[in-house]
Amino acid sequence: MTTLDDWIDRFLAFAAAERGFSPHTVAAYARDLGRLAAFAESHGIRDARALDATALQRFLAGERRRGLAPRSQARVAAALRSFGRFLVLERVVGVSAAAELQVRSGVPALPHAPGREDMRALLDAPPVDTALGRRDRAMLELLYGAGLRVSELVRLRPTNVDLDANCVRLVGKGGRERVVPLGRIARQRLSEYQADARPTLVAGARARPELFVSRRGTPLSRQMVWKLLKRYVRVASLDPRFSPHSLRHAFATHLLDGGADLRAVQAMLGHADVATTQIYTHVAPKRLREVHRRYHPRDAPRPPRDTPRTPEHPPGDTRRAPD
Repeated sequence: MTTLDDWIDRFLAFAAAERGFSPHTVAAYARDLGRLAAFAESHGIRDARALDATALQRFLAGERRRGLAPRSQARVAAALRSFGRFLVLERVVGVSAAAELQVRSGVPALPHAPGREDMRALLDAPPVDTALGRRDRAMLELLYGAGLRVSELVRLRPTNVDLDANCVRLVGKGGRERVVPLGRIARQRLSEYQADARPTLVAGARARPELFVSRRGTPLSRQMVWKLLKRYVRVASLDPRFSPHSLRHAFATHLLDGGADLRAVQAMLGHADVATTQIYTHVAPKRLREVHRRYHPRDAPRPPRDTPRTPEHPPGDTRRAPD
């Protein structure tokens, strides 16, 4: 008999090979379903067909009790739904017990969006007189200047960067492609890195297609980028909550603060749904207040009249003017 553990292993292989899930998502689903398997075993459940809706809800309730954040609970529910669809596809069950699983999302945590002065301090933190410093300046400018995810940054290749056209071409979540413009400083930092620093780092190493590499010429990992960022956060004496994703949040928030259209920011971030981008409207209240003040008919300033009319009597007043 094929056990629950066997079906979980088959699902993870299917998710990676045929569904094209990212390694990060597959690893997260593996952890979630591993806890499901431990829960099932503790309750004497070894057959995937015995995992009914009641058992899955009890499992989710246990995840909440152990302090799992609402967003992580939503990811666990997504893993269970994907696993349930796989069991239906494989004809293990006729109907997925996880199809209707829902979790309370709670109040979404607003992203940490650094201010402009903090960003300036961070971007100036790497040294300019070393190859590694120039690499790190280029990476930070790209994360902030183009709103990249760190996973997109480490996969980036020189062929994805078009310095003549001032843009970078990316393949994001779900295989969605997008083109993001490069600002003047980001373009300059990338040009300096590619011309001077990267050749030094890859000298004598096996040729690598990745744009950003270590001192040994090997590709950087997400964890390495995280550690580098934390180092510069300490150097600049900034908020320890800084993460690589904070630079992406700053990219979106500062664009909206400056008057950018929400749909344009959505396209540059690579969000499939504009609702995902709208969270940044909560961290850009100054811009929204200004838009409301300027355009709402009850608040907008009235255009001046060419020849203001100042009648002696209000309209409709039939009294005669004094002689």
